[in-house]
Amino acid sequence: MKLFLKIIVSLVIFTAHLSGQPENPGPLKAGWTSVSLQREGRTLNCRVYYPAITEGSEAPIDSINGPYAVIAFGHGFFMQTSYYLSLFSHLASYGYVVIAPQFPDTQHELLAYDLLYCLQYLKTLNAVPGSRYYGLIDTLSAGVSGHSMGGGASLIAAVIDSTIKVTAPLAAAETTPSVISRMDRIKAAVYLISAQNDGITPVSTVQSVMYQNAAPVKSLPVIKGGNHTKFMDVSLFDWTDPNGYSTRANQLRLTRRYLTSVFNLYLKNDTSYFKYAFGADAATDTAILFQEALKPHMPFGFSLKEITDTLYSNQALLSWRGTYSLNLEDTVLYSVQVSEDSLFELIEYQSSALTDTMVMVSVNSGAYYWRVRAFTSDSTYRYSNNKGRLIIAEPASARETEREEAGIGLYPNPAGEDVNIQIRLDETGEVMLSVYDVSGSEVLTPVKKAFSEGVHSVKTDLGGLARGVYFLKVQTNKKVFYKKLIRI
Repeated sequence: MKLFLKIIVSLVIFTAHLSGQPENPGPLKAGWTSVSLQREGRTLNCRVYYPAITEGSEAPIDSINGPYAVIAFGHGFFMQTSYYLSLFSHLASYGYVVIAPQFPDTQHELLAYDLLYCLQYLKTLNAVPGSRYYGLIDTLSAGVSGHSMGGGASLIAAVIDSTIKVTAPLAAAETTPSVISRMDRIKAAVYLISAQNDGITPVSTVQSVMYQNAAPVKSLPVIKGGNHTKFMDVSLFDWTDPNGYSTRANQLRLTRRYLTSVFNLYLKNDTSYFKYAFGADAATDTAILFQEALKPHMPFGFSLKEITDTLYSNQALLSWRGTYSLNLEDTVLYSVQVSEDSLFELIEYQSSALTDTMVMVSVNSGAYYWRVRAFTSDSTYRYSNNKGRLIIAEPASARETEREEAGIGLYPNPAGEDVNIQIRLDETGEVMLSVYDVSGSEVLTPVKKAFSEGVHSVKTDLGGLARGVYFLKVQTNKKVFYKKLIRI
C-alpha cells in the first residue's frame, strides 16, 4: 500500500510540474532545521533545508519522494547564511537537502573542508535509524555551491573531493591558496554563475579566468546587468557594489533557473534540464551571456533484448535496447562482440560502429557469448548490463542445411502492403512470427499459432509499415529462422 501511494503521489507531482520553468518553485514543500557540528575544533552552526510534507521549521520530512541528493552551500565574506534562504527553500522544493554552515573564519582551504564535512554528516545520517534523513539521502549524488568567498570554497571542495558531481558557485572569489591555478584538477562539472557588472569579483579578471582554466564540462552564464550583492535576498550590502542595472528579483530568478537546471541534470540525471543548463534555451536567453564547453559523457546502462537463442543457421539477428548520455549532443554508437568465452578473450566476431540497435551476424556453428559496447568516445563507454548466449547448431548434412534454409520463404520480397510467409514444418507445433525494424523494435503484433506438419502460408498485412528494411523472425518449438524483408 505504501509503495502504491508513493507511485501515485510521484506521478501527480511529476504531471503537475511538467510545464514549469526551473526558476519557479518545485513540486515539494520546504522544511528547515538547524544543527551545530564540530570539526577539528571548528564550530559549524548550520541551516538545513529539506523536502517536507508541510512548509515550516521542523516540518516532517517528505519520506515518499526520496532519496534526495545533497548540496552544501558556503556564504560570502562576513555574510550570514540567513541572506540566502529563498535559494535554499527553492532547492528543497526540487528535492534537495541543502546544508549551509556559518563559517567560523575566512581561511579558504578550511572552509572547503567544512563544506565537505557537512555533506558527509548528511550521508552518515542516511544509515542512522531514527534520523530525520534515515534512508532518504542519495549518498552517491552531491553538489556544492556558494557565494563569493563561499563560492571559491566550493570550487576548492571540488578540487579535493572527486566524488562531487557538480560545483555551481555564484560570483566565486579567488582564494588563498589560489583556486584559479587548480581549476583544471576539478573532475566535476563546473558551472560559474556570474554577474556582468560585478565590481568585487569581475567577470573579466576572475570568472573568465576560472572558466578558461577549468576542463570541460564547464559553463559561464553571465547575468546581464547583474552585480555582486544581488545574489543575496537582502540589500544591506548593496553599497559595496552599486554597479549594474538588474533588479534583485530578476537576478535571483536567473540564479534559481540556472542553478536548479545544472543540479537537476547532474544530481538527478534528468536530461530534460539539459536545454536549460547547456542547450538551446541557455544559448538563446537574452538575459545572459553564455559560454560552455562540453565533452562526451558516459552512456547510461542498457540491456540486451534476448539473451539466449539456439539457431539452426549461421546467421543470427542480435538486438538490444538503446541508451543515451547526460550530454544530449552526444552520438551514442554501438559495437557487438561475439566470443567463445564469457571473458571475451576469444573474439569470434566484432562489428564496426553501429547507430542501429540491431545487427545480423554470421558465425560458425558453436556456443558463444555476446555483448554490446555503447560509446560516445574511446574513453566514455559502457558494456551492456547482461551477456547473451548464442548456440549455432550444426545440421547433420549439407542436404539438411539446404532443407533448413528452405524452411521459411517470403513472397513477394520486396513486398508492398502484403507479404506471404511460407513455413514448412516437420512436425505439428506452435509457431511465433515477429517483425522487427533495423533499430530492433518489434513493429507488428506477433502472431502465435499452432500448425500441423507440412507447408503453410500466412498472409501478413504490411500496410502500417513505412518503406524500408525489416527482419522477420520465425520461431518454432525447436528452431529460429530470420529473413530480411524489404517493404516498398
